[in-house]
Amino acid sequence: MITQYVDCVEFKRLIEDRKLKPAVLKYYLRKKGIIFTASNVEQFAEQVYTIFLGAEEISEIRDMMTNDTNYEKSIVMNVILGKSTQEDIIDVLMDEMNKQKAVKTEEFVLEKPVRTDDGAYIQFSYSRKLPGRNKFLEYEKRYLRMNIRKVSQTEVIVDIRQQSSVDTKNAIGFIQKLSKGEELLYVKHINLELLSSKNKIEFFDRIAAYNFKFWQLKTITGITVKQGVIDEDDEDEIVVEESDEESTLSGISQAVLNGSGLRSNEFVQESIKKGYYISAMRYRYEHRTDTTEFAVVLSFKNQNLRVDIDKTYFEDEGKIYIQPLIRSEQNEIIINFQNVAYKVFNELLIEQSRD
Repeated sequence: MITQYVDCVEFKRLIEDRKLKPAVLKYYLRKKGIIFTASNVEQFAEQVYTIFLGAEEISEIRDMMTNDTNYEKSIVMNVILGKSTQEDIIDVLMDEMNKQKAVKTEEFVLEKPVRTDDGAYIQFSYSRKLPGRNKFLEYEKRYLRMNIRKVSQTEVIVDIRQQSSVDTKNAIGFIQKLSKGEELLYVKHINLELLSSKNKIEFFDRIAAYNFKFWQLKTITGITVKQGVIDEDDEDEIVVEESDEESTLSGISQAVLNGSGLRSNEFVQESIKKGYYISAMRYRYEHRTDTTEFAVVLSFKNQNLRVDIDKTYFEDEGKIYIQPLIRSEQNEIIINFQNVAYKVFNELLIEQSRD
């Protein structure tokens, strides 16, 4: 959060120097109900720089500048309370996180855990050794945030935000420290391997069919099929992306949008016959009321589900721009997809147990 006054002349200079992209700022202000029709940068800067903006708006604009290539990445799993206690799971997790904070360790630097209306969160960092012999660049500091959302008195969704996939091992290691080898808490992975062959495909179908409030599915822009098991190498993967196989993806999109499902597509059918299954899919959504679009990737790696925003697009004066949404909007999308994935996965497990 910005806590210092930002001089409006400095703000104007950022626009004129294009350090703050005019199209991005126009889009942001339009969402706030402020519309500009200036045809050049200087005119736009002159019109906009005297608008009174609060600390929240300035913080969001700063995020758009500093994070113009930074999209939210997450791992999602569940933590469940053991049968030996009747305590509330948030109370137990808060205690365990505070205990970890009190322990002197070189693995993590922990901040104080914070309780929220629907759960809790904790932020932590660790040092990663980089390859090479340059002592000055030998270590890199990595930051993670773990959001905990309460599902019931005995279960939470754990949402780990990370800078990249290299943080995964350390994030999961921290969760395992909290669980104490399943004595008090245990981790329940959203693991594709737990689903039957049919339901491995059904999972991605049901995600595509879900009706979100503000977003609707536009197309499928990527699919990854894999042979073997989730934890093995990526050598047996086949990745089909928008630029590679337009006809294949068009057929998959058509099947999904028509409601006939992935299993009706020739490429998917052929993959199943060869012993492959879907391990990742990239969906592209469009906003129901404005020109914003985004691509989100759901993928499984090392037993866990990842939900990553891949790209965000918006249109201004007939041109398409690629620019991340502000953090709060990205966060809302990630949480929505995590919750839907959690719901669909558990529905499929229940259906399997009945069968």
